Amino acid sequence: MNASNPLTIAYARKFPAEVAAHLARVGVEETGRAIAGLPDAVAAGVVARLPHGVGMRILSGLDDARIAAWLEEAGLNDALAILLHVDAGHRIRVLDALSNRRVRRTLRRLVVFPADTVGASLDPAAIRLDANLPLKEAVALLRSDELESEQVIWLVDGEGVYLGRLDLGRALMARSDRSRLKKFRVEIRPLRGETTLVSARDHGEWLEHAELPVVDELGHLLGSICRARLMEALKSVHPSDPGLADGVSELVRQYFRIMGICIGDLFGNGRAQR
Repeated sequence: MNASNPLTIAYARKFPAEVAAHLARVGVEETGRAIAGLPDAVAAGVVARLPHGVGMRILSGLDDARIAAWLEEAGLNDALAILLHVDAGHRIRVLDALSNRRVRRTLRRLVVFPADTVGASLDPAAIRLDANLPLKEAVALLRSDELESEQVIWLVDGEGVYLGRLDLGRALMARSDRSRLKKFRVEIRPLRGETTLVSARDHGEWLEHAELPVVDELGHLLGSICRARLMEALKSVHPSDPGLADGVSELVRQYFRIMGICIGDLFGNGRAQR
């Protein structure tokens, strides 16, 4: 892909998602060269739409000034998507490199959280795919990322707004590989990044899921947090009260205890009536 070609630039400006999908399949080195040949405003649109794994590898080799230049040329949704490709420990430096104070303040509010909140402990590398992606293309991207079979895959829209979890088993059994991923969406209530760890411990979705999505105040997917990660964060933030970290496990244990009693009563009543 000759990114310096005026026709290529015009196409990338109009269809950044299509260019990003193509680059995701050709390798990190070629992707990096192609993006380097695009104007900042066009590059920002393409980088924002790269799959998370590819985006992280591309941005890990760039200096703060280059990433900051893209952020200042991008709209809010694209800027946030780019920043989420940046390692969490590196984000503050990138934000400090921004010359636009309004952009810096807005992005900081969306991605920088106090230590006792979910946003500070989430996994930003959570796998996310566009819900409108055809199944065939999604499978190709997932294979290129060499995912573990147990990894959760989250679905977002074209702006990075969280939509749900991908039911990968059902997707792989679909009759047509042209189906869009949104057809295999499972709704899971997300946590907000500013939610305290103590409040997150009592989130009802833990009863059915071991990993939950985390969103910002605008609904963009920031990452995810698993039950074990939450408990470790609780231990580190509240070392004087280790009982707080046991709350999630206790919640789940009580859930299954009550379910066992209900099922026992159901079958017990059934035997009594016979």
